[in-house]
Amino acid sequence: MGIFDKITTKAGNKAFGIQEIKKRSELPTSQEELLERRKKAKELIHKKSLMSSAANVVPIPGLGVGMDIKLMGDIIEDINKIYGLSHKQVNKMQDDLKQKVLTSAAMRGSQFIGQKVTNAMVKVIFRSVVKREAAKQSRWVPLVGQAVAGSISYYLMKKMGEDHIKKCETVIQDFIGE
Repeated sequence: MGIFDKITTKAGNKAFGIQEIKKRSELPTSQEELLERRKKAKELIHKKSLMSSAANVVPIPGLGVGMDIKLMGDIIEDINKIYGLSHKQVNKMQDDLKQKVLTSAAMRGSQFIGQKVTNAMVKVIFRSVVKREAAKQSRWVPLVGQAVAGSISYYLMKKMGEDHIKKCETVIQDFIGE
């Protein structure tokens, strides 16, 4: 983790009351556990999206995009930890379970579940999300400037996080249903 990452993580976590996710969870075994983890993940997404929005309101070139890429990686890793699907957790699973998780994730279209999240991977996803959503939001940019940049950033971050939650839950549903 670079100095920029350390500073932004500490400052943002303190300002928005985000607790670092250190404890990796096991796979959920019931619908109740799944609902509890969804609530925790959505709360995390909301706070990190606010952090992204705040960074995009500040008119420093490159700060917003840099923060968005960093926060997307953080959100994906944290959601994976919450659901028990991080790279380290999946690698520690028995081979048959590990294969089921990775196969299920691949079938659902998620390249982040059970994988090490790198900045290069996040940049690819960032570009695709921005391309899809920018067309919808671009008509507002000339009107209100920085405030709109912050709200677009919040929306994109939240959408990406919620999409990842859906993919994680779809993979988990395969195991709860067995």
